[in-house]
Amino acid sequence: MSNPEHTWGRTIDFGEEYYQNALKILRALRGDAAIIGALAARCTAALKSGRKVYVNAVSGHMPRLELANEREGNPALFEFSSAGFTPEQYAAMGPGDVLLTNSVSADTLGAREAGAYVVVITTCYANNPSTPPGQVRANANDWMPADVASQVLESYIPWEQGLVQAPEVPEMAICPGSAIGTCSIHWMLTAEVAHALATDQTPDGSIGSQYLDLMLQRLEDFHRRDLESANALAAAVAKRIIAGGRFYVRSRNGGVQSEATSVAQGVMLSNAFEPRPAAAGGNKDTFLIAAVSADDPRELAWADAARANGNYIIGIGSPEGRALQQRCDSYFDNRCPEAAGTIPIPGRDEAVSPATGIINLIIMYVIKAQFIDEMCRRGAVPYFWMGVYRPLGFDYIDMVKPFFKERGY
Repeated sequence: MSNPEHTWGRTIDFGEEYYQNALKILRALRGDAAIIGALAARCTAALKSGRKVYVNAVSGHMPRLELANEREGNPALFEFSSAGFTPEQYAAMGPGDVLLTNSVSADTLGAREAGAYVVVITTCYANNPSTPPGQVRANANDWMPADVASQVLESYIPWEQGLVQAPEVPEMAICPGSAIGTCSIHWMLTAEVAHALATDQTPDGSIGSQYLDLMLQRLEDFHRRDLESANALAAAVAKRIIAGGRFYVRSRNGGVQSEATSVAQGVMLSNAFEPRPAAAGGNKDTFLIAAVSADDPRELAWADAARANGNYIIGIGSPEGRALQQRCDSYFDNRCPEAAGTIPIPGRDEAVSPATGIINLIIMYVIKAQFIDEMCRRGAVPYFWMGVYRPLGFDYIDMVKPFFKERGY
């Protein structure tokens, strides 16, 4: 404990709790690698026969950007939609096609009835059997995923979305984790299908396991080597925020930045205000950059602007990111030297399935969860967004937002 005399009933630091629960999701998916491999085999067969794999399993914030076909390391094998599919796309779905979705809806059921193989990936945003009754808004016709799907794939996202149980915020778990499950499944399937198409082999889960093993190894190394530094930084950030500082997050592909901004069970203070010059308080502010690749010009420009504003700058990025590291006050190596994907595919110039998004997200939330912990220990409990997929979500936000605006955190 950073301040053991002020535990308020907790038994674990928030940053450590986030880390442990994030890895719990990854390890659970690792245990289901054969199931995901079998699904990849179905997707591979669809593509080989000239049919399509439709994907809009993007509930939440980060997946809409992280999983886009334009993302580095994405071979764009699937017909991806960051929103719902059009009526014309649903009408085109039929025998031999595969639909991967979070949606429990009439459109999803219609695709199944038309002959497509429909996989509903569970999410906290759509009511499912793991959700206590009445805690999440009902799906259309009170359907559960199995009512509209050919297969239900467990993502291991907790129904509360948050991975931290803070005694000071008893009404909900905080610090969201849904993107971890959704994005990991997508990149596991991508790696399996890309490898199968290149080698004419049948997916068996081994390639998806390789992807998860790589992420687990890198995260465990971060935890072993850098957690102490992250905890010390979190205490300093907490003091800056309590003294009137603001907290900003930027990421070039937008995924991690989105997952820090106005997200269900996330802290309201992230990206809540426009950047300001040092003389107007910028010297109290903290600016975190989650770098997708080494020394990208846009990320360097953000760091330069933050420095001009007097911000304390945190970087999370490649071990090759020398220029960004030099611009940061604190820098955390994400153990991702790759420019894009992590899994090499025979005959393909670029590897597939990037790890930077998920790893950067987890490192960022370890830091954020811990500075929230440090704020709570000092009697400065920040305000949080409650997911609007919960029955009282809108009412809760309307109630607390004026207090947040007045106080700033």
